[in-house]
Amino acid sequence: MKKLLCDVLIFGGGIIGASLALRLSQSGIKVIIVDHKHPAPIKKKTTPYIRVAAINCASVEFLKKIKIWEKIPSNLCIPYHHLEAWEWPSAKITFHSLSVGIPKMGLIIENNRLQLALWENFINFKTITLCCPAVLVSMHYDSSSWRCLLDDGTIIISRLLIGADGIYSQIRKKLGIGVIGWKYHQCCMLLTIKTEKYQYGTIWQIFTPYGPIGFLPLYNHWGSLMWYNTPEYIQKLQQLPTEILEKEIGNNFKNQLGNVKLYNITVAPLIRQRAYSYITPGGALVGDAAHSLHPLAGQGINLGLRDVASLSHLLINSRVFDEYSSVSEILISYQNNRKYDSALMQTSIDWLYFVFHNNFWPLKIARNIAFMAIERSTYLKKKILLYALGI
Repeated sequence: MKKLLCDVLIFGGGIIGASLALRLSQSGIKVIIVDHKHPAPIKKKTTPYIRVAAINCASVEFLKKIKIWEKIPSNLCIPYHHLEAWEWPSAKITFHSLSVGIPKMGLIIENNRLQLALWENFINFKTITLCCPAVLVSMHYDSSSWRCLLDDGTIIISRLLIGADGIYSQIRKKLGIGVIGWKYHQCCMLLTIKTEKYQYGTIWQIFTPYGPIGFLPLYNHWGSLMWYNTPEYIQKLQQLPTEILEKEIGNNFKNQLGNVKLYNITVAPLIRQRAYSYITPGGALVGDAAHSLHPLAGQGINLGLRDVASLSHLLINSRVFDEYSSVSEILISYQNNRKYDSALMQTSIDWLYFVFHNNFWPLKIARNIAFMAIERSTYLKKKILLYALGI
């Protein structure tokens, strides 16, 4: 029976958990990270991975600290500097990075490439131990440390336990932390497409009463189309033959994309939830384990990386593991830092969802007038953009 000791035990090796492990390890904090499977290896193929993220500039800067971007070819990290959103073309809002004095808003990258780059960096730190594949069997906290048993018989003793295992977090459940939330009456259909027209560096989003449609440009005319609608409508689209669905996309987005070729498709339900508490004695939640939101603004990963930046900053600067003092004050500070920000982001996204998820004509006129007013207000546009970019 193997026995391991660490300062921080992280369950979940996705982008959020892996980022936290690397940042803490840079400061000499001993970390063990547990996951049930390795990320899929990069294959030599021409089609991008289907899940794509827009990493804002604050998140880009954080990931620079843990030296991630040097592991990903620059031609696969597409900078974006321009964002457009509209319901009526006459009421379009446009944002540009130069309006807040920065050359780009962030980078667009495939999730799998980013996660693999994070995992490749584990070998550079003697303070990181990876247990994978492994599953938690039992856990016990004795007021000063955790004793966790894995399915391979390994026992881990840790000062702090972190749940970074996503929206359906098993760690959150085992800690007895409940959630409040709901499913939206929408699904998201993700489509990997190749486009005739190529708008390098421009993200756009169209609001409709049935859900938004967004587009993230990738390399070599590739792009990720996110089509939100009712589960019934998305199911109908999903059942269309590829050629018919390509024509449907082309007919709806001819001006933006031109003719398209469809290569990959997946459908996901949309869930909004928040843990009642982000912390417990000796433990904390980060990322989707703590909060999830409607992806219409693409802020899920960025919000999770803000959790990571906050928690790692508090743990590193407090030197709590060097002095073997209580982590309770650190965890309370972390929750105070993050609960307001994540609640504000969730509320803002929900406001957009409820305002636009309605075909009531007076409301439709009002929201487009509001878009026109925001477009004409340099001050409001700067405030909105700075908040979205995490600046």
